[in-house]
Amino acid sequence: MSGITSFISAFCVSCIVIGSLHIIVPEGSLNKPLKYVLSLVFFVCIISSAVTLKETDFSFDTQIDVSSAQEDMLISAARLSFSQALTSQGINFSEITVCTDKSESDSIIITKVIIYSDENTQDILNALGDIQKSYEVEVINE
Repeated sequence: MSGITSFISAFCVSCIVIGSLHIIVPEGSLNKPLKYVLSLVFFVCIISSAVTLKETDFSFDTQIDVSSAQEDMLISAARLSFSQALTSQGINFSEITVCTDKSESDSIIITKVIIYSDENTQDILNALGDIQKSYEVEVINE
C-alpha cells in the first residue's frame, strides 16, 4: 500500500508545483516552449511514480477464519446465556468458561461449561434449570 501512497503524493506534489510554475510563465516568445517543457516534466514525474506503483504487491492474502469467528460467537452467546440465568437468580460467579469441540461435519459443539463461584453447587444447577440438562456443567468453588 505504500506504493499507492507514494504515487498519490507524487502526483499531487507534481500537480501543485508544475501548475504553479505553469501559471507564472511569462507571456511572450518563451511561453510555448516553457509550457511544453513543464508538461514534459509533469509526465516524467507521473511515469516515474507509476514505476514505483508497478513494483507494489497488490496481493491481498488476508483470509478470515470463519469457523474461528463462529466459535467465538458461540462461546460468547453461551457465556451470556449462562451469566444471565445465574444473575437473574442472584447467584454470584467470577468466571464462566465454555469448552467447545468440532465434529466431523465442522459444526461447533459445546462440550462443557465451567462456572467459578463461591455459591452452593446445587443452587447453581437449580438456577440454570433446563440449560444444565443440555450441557455438562462443572462448578468450581472458590
